[in-house]
Amino acid sequence: MNSRHPLAPRAVFAHGLALASLALAAQAHALDAKNPSTTASGALDIPALQSMVESGKHAEALNALDAALQRDPDNPRLLYNHGVAAYAAGRLEDSLVSFDLAESSGNRRIAALARFQKGNAEFRLGEAARGANLDETISRWKQSLDNFKDALKENPGDPRSQDNYRFVRQRLLSLLLQDAKRHKDKAADLANSTGQRIENLRNAFDKFADARQIDPESKEAQQGEQESRDQLARELAKEGKRLADQPLRPRFNPREPSLPDYEVKPLEEGVGMLEDADRLKPKDPDIQRDLADARQKLANADVEKARRYMEIEERTPWTREKLAILRMARELTEKALDQVPGHKPAEQARDEINRRLAQVHEEEADALAQQAPMFNQEQQAMALSQALDHYQQANELQPNQPQLPPKMQKTQDQLVNALEKLADKLMKQPGFKESLEQQIARLEGADQALNELMGLQPSPDAQQKSEQVGQQLDGLRQAAAQQGQKPGQDGQPMPMPGGQQGFMPMNAGIPMDQRPRINTQGAKGEWNSRAMNAGKDY
Repeated sequence: MNSRHPLAPRAVFAHGLALASLALAAQAHALDAKNPSTTASGALDIPALQSMVESGKHAEALNALDAALQRDPDNPRLLYNHGVAAYAAGRLEDSLVSFDLAESSGNRRIAALARFQKGNAEFRLGEAARGANLDETISRWKQSLDNFKDALKENPGDPRSQDNYRFVRQRLLSLLLQDAKRHKDKAADLANSTGQRIENLRNAFDKFADARQIDPESKEAQQGEQESRDQLARELAKEGKRLADQPLRPRFNPREPSLPDYEVKPLEEGVGMLEDADRLKPKDPDIQRDLADARQKLANADVEKARRYMEIEERTPWTREKLAILRMARELTEKALDQVPGHKPAEQARDEINRRLAQVHEEEADALAQQAPMFNQEQQAMALSQALDHYQQANELQPNQPQLPPKMQKTQDQLVNALEKLADKLMKQPGFKESLEQQIARLEGADQALNELMGLQPSPDAQQKSEQVGQQLDGLRQAAAQQGQKPGQDGQPMPMPGGQQGFMPMNAGIPMDQRPRINTQGAKGEWNSRAMNAGKDY
């Protein structure tokens, strides 16, 4: 197959943007009468394909290259030529796929050509989208510039890449400035709402900033960016203060009437707007004062909600619900401290919540430790494991409580003893014949018990038992695999005789009382307010 030379379409873009033009050596091959794009031997005839592309027979050239790629899909020249033919046929997305593959083929010369042609294709795609989606046009033309930059890195003196880069750069700069001025003029229309003014000013600021990045020397871009920045900051600060000054209203959930709440979303958005205004115009004393006031108000509201949760917790009889409510309350205090570091009411509420959380954990641990002797060996180990976890969390929350370390040590000693007995029990074969599945389930329980035992109190005896159980399990699992069974496929221990399960530590399901992750006011996006993030694809 003759695929040594890439095609070189000589068509010219509208507005003077030229395609790649590459001088090709003529190939001396007899043509196949039935298919003029191949030689009599079945090899591709590149000059014939080049002629097809230049004379408008794009589909024929593309079909020939499709067939060639089926036989040699990783050939970089074929991939590049396929991209050229697809480009000439107007299948620009397909051409980008082929150029991407050619670029990643490892052939540096073909990769440089592919980058250049990707720049051309991205420009054309942006041109086609201009009437329906100006943002897509801008995005495509930015990508086009990046492709021409990449091509110039490989071949700095290439005049085609230089010319096309300058051409697209000028077109993009002109488009950005034109669209920025349009949005800036729309923002000045007094008939627009505050939200519309902010949206138009945000678009104007973004476009002017993009234009200045493309041409840092552009006075129009510099001035437009500064003016739109100042106007946007003023509008955000004005609207943010208005939202923050609104009185807080109670909000009731009909499904949870005992869980009162406040509608703080307007206040949160106001804080976010003021934060964005401060980012746009730092050190502005009026913005900083209004932002501090709004943050203080939001912190106060969060602390008040946290105290309401604490009141509800006192009336809740179930431990799980108590812990959940207290964690929500503490999250609110942490959120308040994010807004106002050193906020005294938030610090006091957080300390009180931590004390109460530790008390609930300790009470639950005491109950489990007292109940454990009444259970069978599996249940006893699980109860003690969970009790130890509750004691540990209580100790993390209140590390200076003198009664907690002795309780933890006593519970750990009891758990070690229970795990040793449980592992010995599960390692012994029962007095009845077990199925292969039952043997595996029993030994998996022993393995889990020994693993937790090694984590609490490592010893040579426990290590030896663990290795012994592991070897037995490997043999049983191999036997099960040979029989077509899949023991433990879902990661859970298989059932044992009488409905029992292998030992599973209960502390795996208890969340630790760490600081929760708090979402930002602006949801998704680089800004803090929804007004600045709206309509953007992050």
